Amino acid sequence: MKSHSAKRIGHSAKRKEQRAKRIGHSDKSFLRHALCTMLFVPCAMHYAPCPMRFKAMRYALCAMLFCAMLYALCPMLYADVQSNFYLANTYYSEGKYDKAIEAYEEVLNSGFESGNLYYNLANSYFKKGELGRAILNYEKAMRLIPRDSDLKSNYEYAKSLIKSGISEPKTRWYRIAFERVFSLFTIDGLAFSLAVIFTIILLIILLTMYIPSIRKYRIGVVVVLVIIFILFSIALYEKVSIVGKEAIIITQKTDAKFEPFDTATTYFTLYEGMKVYVVSLKDSWCKIERSDKKAGWVKTSDLEIF
Repeated sequence: MKSHSAKRIGHSAKRKEQRAKRIGHSDKSFLRHALCTMLFVPCAMHYAPCPMRFKAMRYALCAMLFCAMLYALCPMLYADVQSNFYLANTYYSEGKYDKAIEAYEEVLNSGFESGNLYYNLANSYFKKGELGRAILNYEKAMRLIPRDSDLKSNYEYAKSLIKSGISEPKTRWYRIAFERVFSLFTIDGLAFSLAVIFTIILLIILLTMYIPSIRKYRIGVVVVLVIIFILFSIALYEKVSIVGKEAIIITQKTDAKFEPFDTATTYFTLYEGMKVYVVSLKDSWCKIERSDKKAGWVKTSDLEIF
């Protein structure tokens, strides 16, 4: 059964890489090449003599052309990023996971990130046998593409391999439903949804001022929208409040101690791939909290915050 799941991970990675290639493909159309030839136009227009009444139009046109030039130059700026991404995909398909990881990391270090990139990097770490870093990058991918079915299946399988003796606290049904629904949204998605709901509420209020026939539905509709708005606000707050406070154990195991000292008494043991919550930092130590609310101090080198 484990071998079957591992095959599924490799198969999903291959399909996702092909999709990522299509997403990352640069458009080398004639339009962009033509725009590149207009580099001199803004300067020429700026210094060209013209009547005072046309100055505002001239500045606006210069700004438009400048934006067009930036758009035209984007493929050139990201040429190295795309070549490294394609190279990493090639290394992965050839089974050269160390080189694939190095190439993916180079893309990330250049300032570019995407859900597919983290997904491919996670699959590379998984194939290499580094469960902690694989789950770490699956988590990062989940923040960007939470609805991806391949990502979910690989992530759940990777979590099933964690050596954990923690008894998870019981969660009430409404909390499970809440997390299941809003786990499908990114932070940006929640913020956009809140803006849309707020706009709809304002439009309904305005419409009822001019269309008397819909006033009888106003209270019911507005109450429902306000409840939805509150739920989305709670979800957004919870997601934002844990940004930079979650971490994954990246070593095979590490001991959590009562105090931030090497000689302190061990409280409990954490294993590779486990998720913990960061409470505070002190020198080379990090105070963390498990899902069962037990807290202890671990070396910062044994985990990675995301």
